[in-house]
Amino acid sequence: MSDFWLVPLSWDGETALLGGERLRLEPEGLRMRFTEAMGRIHPRLLMMFKAHLLPEDESGGVCGTEELPFALAQSGDIRLSAAAEHSDTDAPPTWRLSHCAEAYLNRMLTAWEAEALLRQAEAEPEAERWLDTMRTWTAGGRQVILLRED
Repeated sequence: MSDFWLVPLSWDGETALLGGERLRLEPEGLRMRFTEAMGRIHPRLLMMFKAHLLPEDESGGVCGTEELPFALAQSGDIRLSAAAEHSDTDAPPTWRLSHCAEAYLNRMLTAWEAEALLRQAEAEPEAERWLDTMRTWTAGGRQVILLRED
């Protein structure tokens, strides 16, 4: 069974920071109606991406990994970089960003574009918290993505 996560993102064209305030979107029916409503406003407002495709595999020739080296349920930020070299320092780990993920991130709406679109969004009462969270993140200059974790 897959989990779907609403994730705040800071992306500078090289480094992606997945914010630690991630929200699991459940129940499934409510999530599906919510994502469909966001898609009706703009098809790229809340684009889904498979979490295991974010990091590059060891060989660098394949998008993604067989097994995700981090869990979205863990606390704290997750950092991926197009220029990352995994190190053994005390600093938080940085995983190398796959070329598929980089292409995905470059197609996303900016935080300001999403913020403007979210002004016209409505959600069911049970999903209002998700919409409010998206508005808060975009108002703070962060993008919002939907990650599927298998």
